[in-house]
Amino acid sequence: MSSLGRVRCAILGARGLVAQRFFQRLQHHPWIQPVAVIGSSSTAGTPYDECLWSLEEPRPINTDLIIDGLDDKEQLAQKLNQLGVRIVFSALPDEPAGKVEKYLASSGFVVISHAQVNRLEEEIPLIIPEVNTSDLSLLDVQNFYGDGKLVSCSNCMVVPLALSISPISNIYDIVSINISTEQSLSGGGRKMLSDNLESGSIDPEIPGESESVKEELKRILNADFIINANCKRVLRHHGHSARVVIQFNQSISAHKIITKWDEFTSRSQKLSLPSAPGKIIHFVDGPISDSHRWLGFETSKNPSKDLRAGMGVAISDVQVEEMVLGFTVFCDNTIRGAAGYGVLLAEQLLADGLVHDNDTVLTQTGNQ
Repeated sequence: MSSLGRVRCAILGARGLVAQRFFQRLQHHPWIQPVAVIGSSSTAGTPYDECLWSLEEPRPINTDLIIDGLDDKEQLAQKLNQLGVRIVFSALPDEPAGKVEKYLASSGFVVISHAQVNRLEEEIPLIIPEVNTSDLSLLDVQNFYGDGKLVSCSNCMVVPLALSISPISNIYDIVSINISTEQSLSGGGRKMLSDNLESGSIDPEIPGESESVKEELKRILNADFIINANCKRVLRHHGHSARVVIQFNQSISAHKIITKWDEFTSRSQKLSLPSAPGKIIHFVDGPISDSHRWLGFETSKNPSKDLRAGMGVAISDVQVEEMVLGFTVFCDNTIRGAAGYGVLLAEQLLADGLVHDNDTVLTQTGNQ
């Protein structure tokens, strides 16, 4: 696999759903090349081609990668430097993420983290590319990592919420938002997905989730209005949905809101970033189904071939009554809510020159 024109990256995580989504989407990425996968002590030293594959789509073949370990941080940083890695995508749980992510950032790498542990720290930007890239200005004062940087990605449920609420918060003053979510098994990880599919039952409680959704959404939207969230797990394989009810301080227009959603675009689309869907919000007539996971695709619903597959957001059952708006929003949680979103963020950083590799020349539209 040639590295010409591609910035080298590493993935923290080997067997998890989000980690494997990262590799799936990066293997043929035009700008970014995965050259290292780092796993736990149980997988370190084994060929990535032999690692348990947890996704429904066919596994990548002939990667020629041996999984590196997390235990020796100094040795890991040296190895990644030798490989010419610039970006590190982290899909680690909180405990190992807390031990290694800041260390790698201070070693000169740009770390894009999906761990909850860093999301609400003031000096670490919490970014959704189409919503609040202006918050990347925090990187200008994040000088305690030297040449490295640490950027956080939000909770996977927060992504479709922010994408659907942000456009209308720009035209009407919001008083309060009430959110009721139904989150899929895959949001709880590989083991939850396999265990509960076998048992056919699920504990609907998601400890700490409601508070995370509320606090992260407030930070991303820079909100001074009330947000209430009630989150539960449901027996669905993939995709997170939420019923959202918004109270405004004035009468609202259904036509104006739907037009705003329909025309919603961002700099990601203007730059034609590889993972940016041409259309962000898609209206669904009738019930949302599993097929709506792939909204945004252009040529294929296979996320390893079409980087925009799974990057769209579905909205259905829109109801407007004087000063109240209700709607249901849905997207794929491991793609738009996690790995696809993290890759899009990396593309934005590259396109804006906030991350660069002196040996790499990007040729995509976004960098012309």
